[in-house]
Amino acid sequence: MYHVNRTYDGVNLEWEQRSIRSPQVTFGQVRYQPGGYCGPRVQRDYQLVLLYSGSCDLRIDKSRRTLKVGNVYLFKPGHREHFLFDAQTQTHHFWCSAAPAGLTPALRHALDDAASEGHSPSECFSRMVSAAFLLRTSPSAATAQVVDSLAIAHFSEFLNMADSSSVTVRDDACADRALRYMEDHLGESDCLSGAQRAAGCSVNALLYKFAEAVGTTPAKHLWRLRTERGLGLLADTGLSVAEIADQCGFKNPFHFSRCIRRVQGQPPREIRRRAWAG
Repeated sequence: MYHVNRTYDGVNLEWEQRSIRSPQVTFGQVRYQPGGYCGPRVQRDYQLVLLYSGSCDLRIDKSRRTLKVGNVYLFKPGHREHFLFDAQTQTHHFWCSAAPAGLTPALRHALDDAASEGHSPSECFSRMVSAAFLLRTSPSAATAQVVDSLAIAHFSEFLNMADSSSVTVRDDACADRALRYMEDHLGESDCLSGAQRAAGCSVNALLYKFAEAVGTTPAKHLWRLRTERGLGLLADTGLSVAEIADQCGFKNPFHFSRCIRRVQGQPPREIRRRAWAG
């Protein structure tokens, strides 16, 4: 299923054998030489495009826009598109396209309602892009299912990125760096001080920016993250209460139990019993 799409309607292409497809889905990466273009064409699929380098001026229907390097953009079926790539240097970009029939009705509806602005790719999105090109594909139904499922995951994560942009102040780099650090290091005893260092701003500035982005303080948000992680481990693993408390950054099992009781009104063992009983 590694495939070079020789009929792609562009010029001056330099392919890197980086294309993977199923009957419904295509993942691809390509470098356009200076002056390359694609179209005009009418988009048939839902498509995500991420520019790694170069530039792209886009004519879509009767409007024009410039795609920003480092952002992921969504394109929808039925629109007339003409991509004009950088005239002076190579343009390198990734895309994922899926036929409408390859996506669920609910996902198509959500994508149709999504705004057209680009979004910075999340760590999850970037890792899924890498995963797509790690596939050593074969012409089997199981492999095609993996490709199709990865496409659904990409489009779903794009919607998640769009939701995050509307809920948090994504262009506030300080708050965003602190949030990401907390999520990755919540079990560490010095997580808060590490998040402060990762934010790269003063304590007072972070408190202000964090309140705007999240609606609470970094300390309260951290304990919420730890409690949510603990609840997940109670339901999904056989780890002891003491092991969960340690992994989630609680001082001891009693501290963990008190937090769980305050949030859920039940002790950890009762929450696990109910989860495991179905």
